[in-house]
Amino acid sequence: MHLWRAVRIIVLLFIAGALFSVYRIPLENVFERFSRSYFPCERAVAYTIAGFDERFGITEPDFFSAIKEAEEMWEEPLGKELFRHDPKGEIAVSLIYDYRQEATVTLRSIGLAIDDTRASHDALKTKYETFHAEYETKKFAYEVFVAEFTQKQEEYNKEVSLVNAKGGAKRAEYDRLVAEQRLFASEIENLRRMEDSLNRMINELNALVVVLNRQAAALNLNVEQYNEIGESRGREFDEGVYRSGPDGEAIDIYQFDDRRKLVQVLAHELGHALGLPHLEDPDAIMYRLNEGGNEGLSSSDLDALRTLCWVK
Repeated sequence: MHLWRAVRIIVLLFIAGALFSVYRIPLENVFERFSRSYFPCERAVAYTIAGFDERFGITEPDFFSAIKEAEEMWEEPLGKELFRHDPKGEIAVSLIYDYRQEATVTLRSIGLAIDDTRASHDALKTKYETFHAEYETKKFAYEVFVAEFTQKQEEYNKEVSLVNAKGGAKRAEYDRLVAEQRLFASEIENLRRMEDSLNRMINELNALVVVLNRQAAALNLNVEQYNEIGESRGREFDEGVYRSGPDGEAIDIYQFDDRRKLVQVLAHELGHALGLPHLEDPDAIMYRLNEGGNEGLSSSDLDALRTLCWVK
């Protein structure tokens, strides 16, 4: 047993040296990463908060507190420190605000609750279909209004040109043209209000599309993806991602509904940082789908953790 351990240390040092020469990664980070592969759970994984966005509506201390809570989910069953905060830690943890959280905030602002259940998906689908029909009706009315306004404006401009070609308008004709011009200004304001309303509807519909497609993936539903109106902002909806490569390791968090789900997503990605794979147990924190929807470690999570850390 001691001989095999010595052999693994030699192999580990050889691999670390090779990667340092190929990628020019700081040797300490390489050694830390590969030591976790060969001696998992023997040293606490060091992390640092590398990025934070206040648009999530939480403070950086709140974010740090959620990370600590996610750590404890893995540490308490073993009674061992598995993670530690270090400003120079090898894993960069970031809270990144993009279309995923924007969709959540938009739906929350119009009073829609979101969770990854079939009932929620069906309710949002019904809302989307009703809302989309309303959008199409308003869009058609807007297009008709624009067409009529454009035609009236062209006729008005032709009349003004003719009047000017004749040397100007008489007083009554002038007053009528000024009155029509004021009417155009009022109609332009109406057009702007209609445009604003349509743009709000587009944002809300696209938010529904983002969440519906995420739910379909999380629930493993065999349904066609909904398409966004206008420019697509991307199909992916990972709530969080653990990355490891030549540039180092990172955990990026993109979306959560509340603190409980933030802790769950963090726990899932911290599990990957430890070396845990996805599990097929739907109740597991490390379940391959529906990330962020589980309450705590399942028996499958605990079995995987004990196996990884060589604990009976």
